[in-house]
Amino acid sequence: MTPNLLSAVRDAPNDERPWLALAAWLRDHGRDDEAATLRVFWPALQDSLAAGRSLESALDLVRANAWRLGPRAREIEEWALREC
Repeated sequence: MTPNLLSAVRDAPNDERPWLALAAWLRDHGRDDEAATLRVFWPALQDSLAAGRSLESALDLVRANAWRLGPRAREIEEWALREC
């Protein structure tokens, strides 16, 4: 991950755009489960940052659980697209 992307998330954790840019970077680097997890669950990660968790710690949790959360996140994305 680039320092600029991480700084953008830290500087504006309530803004969806840096989170989605970080998710795009992960996708572009073959980390699809992490990318899907970020796209869907970024509000929960934002809450973790607001509660005092570091961005690095939050992303470590995403990385550790991406194998489990990524497929569910993609299901949520597909459901949301069908409902629109």
